[in-house]
Amino acid sequence: IPDSHTRKMKLLLLSLCLGLAWALQDFCPEQVAGPWQTIKLGATNRSVIEDGGAYLCFMTGIQILANGNLNVTYFHRKDGNCVKEYYIAEKTDIPGRYTFEYEGQIYLTFVFVSNIAAIIDLENHSESGILTVVELHGRTWFVDKQGLEAYREHTSRRGIPQRNIVNLLASRLHCTPQ
Repeated sequence: IPDSHTRKMKLLLLSLCLGLAWALQDFCPEQVAGPWQTIKLGATNRSVIEDGGAYLCFMTGIQILANGNLNVTYFHRKDGNCVKEYYIAEKTDIPGRYTFEYEGQIYLTFVFVSNIAAIIDLENHSESGILTVVELHGRTWFVDKQGLEAYREHTSRRGIPQRNIVNLLASRLHCTPQ
């Protein structure tokens, strides 16, 4: 019987390999640059995307930096106020895959990109385990059938049940800057 550390290492290796399968092989960063609206959030742990959760964030834009990294701007609630923040997602050797630190090591992977929608798979590796958050973003508040279906399929593949998906358009969780 493998010890706990060995099992964790095998799980980490497996999740990294699976993460590579989601990446878009023909990804072009220019496709994702510009303004976005967060429409849906899904997570393996629903509490992280509920009011007060660490991943209840509203992406508003992506800028490509000169070195190929991404500057991702988002809003979240802090002490009842909307706060604008950003993170720098560092490119990797895999097209459409980036990494940054937030409550552990995060692997950000673009799994679907169109002129209307984008799906981002966030996989957080921390001391407490692996957390998956899948985000659906639109160029406007509208996402076409293709984007919605791709989101449904990807959240299903990632083991995120429908009850763990928050439709931000139907909820009152939006963060509007003051």
